Amino acid sequence: MPRASVVIPCYNAERFVEEAVASAQAQTIDDIEIVCVDDGSTDTTLDILKRLAEDDQRIRVISQANQGEGPARDAGLVAATGDWLYFLDADDLMLPSLLEKAIARGEQEDADVVIFRTTMLDDQTGEQHLCDWSFKRDWICEDTFSPRQHPDHVFNSFQNWVHNKLFRGAFVRKHDLHMQHVHRTADLLFTCRALAEAERITLFDTPLYFYRINNAQSAMSTSDFYPLDFYRAFVGLRTSLEEHGTWELYHDSFVNWAIEGIAVNLRFANTYEAYRIIADELEAEGFDLLDITAFPRTKSDIPFYYDLIRPLVEGSPQETLYAIGKSHRDEHGGAETSASRARMRISELEDVVRRSDEMLNQQSERIAELESELSGLRHDLTCVTTSASFKVGRVATFLPRQGLELARKARKRLRRQ
Repeated sequence: MPRASVVIPCYNAERFVEEAVASAQAQTIDDIEIVCVDDGSTDTTLDILKRLAEDDQRIRVISQANQGEGPARDAGLVAATGDWLYFLDADDLMLPSLLEKAIARGEQEDADVVIFRTTMLDDQTGEQHLCDWSFKRDWICEDTFSPRQHPDHVFNSFQNWVHNKLFRGAFVRKHDLHMQHVHRTADLLFTCRALAEAERITLFDTPLYFYRINNAQSAMSTSDFYPLDFYRAFVGLRTSLEEHGTWELYHDSFVNWAIEGIAVNLRFANTYEAYRIIADELEAEGFDLLDITAFPRTKSDIPFYYDLIRPLVEGSPQETLYAIGKSHRDEHGGAETSASRARMRISELEDVVRRSDEMLNQQSERIAELESELSGLRHDLTCVTTSASFKVGRVATFLPRQGLELARKARKRLRRQ
């Protein structure tokens, strides 16, 4: 049994997948397996994976008809045999020390789930910056804790992402955790079940992963193709919590997390059609199924999101809410890239200033060295010219020097004639 399994779901990822797999191969622990699941790609992704597997026996390739992100991850999860389980997206990157550091942390704290920080990698500009919302410290201050210590915030303190979490394999298999079979938000059920069922969760305040943003092919960018997947994920989570007897315990965290999920998906719907599908489903039964209708504002962790969706809960025209959401999206449009370019330019200018300071310091040091050397030479010259031997030498060479001067003048007169 390998120390860790890295599961990589892949769909039309030819531009990124080789670099992603290379980041898994470069881990500082060798005893790993890399399970790559090609989800019916129509580009050269599968060919790339097969070529990589030929050169590295740690790589296994599974090929299936296109079913979506959830079934692809689940296929890799079923095939994985490692002591620890990690999920890498095909367009993202692992730091070389990710597994070594995360496993050490998990074993040191005897944790079932290790959660670490993420660095954002802008696909348009190449800028890298820390994602300070990888997890929130607003409500949970301990580095290691039981979820039952913080039942009101255990879901909405963390992202649904699996990529910034390491899971103990025995724990996942004991609780039969699986990805939901949807195209997007497939990790919400798996992640929240893990957060709810874990004996201990530990936080590692170090970035170990590069998460690619501003990528037109990402799941969030193509969310309009599957507008209700996120909603189905939340319904599935409620059902699971009820089945395992923890619905009442985690109720408030669930509802706050669902409110935020709805607000984000409404705000970033790219078309009115996608927005309308979401709004209609929520109005028909969704708000009741997610227990949002009667949820009081006093229990809201982020009132902005609560207030954003409340008009729809109370039956206000969908067009009004859509206009509000669209204004936020339009305001956001292009800002991420512009802000990224501005931050990179600032970084470049700071680097120029730093190099200039270094050059000035080096030049100042060289000038000081030359001045010291010149001072020494002047001292030596003064010592020589004032010495008795120098004066005797000047007297002894007076006549020869005078003869040379007269000869020079004679040659000059002859040239003029």
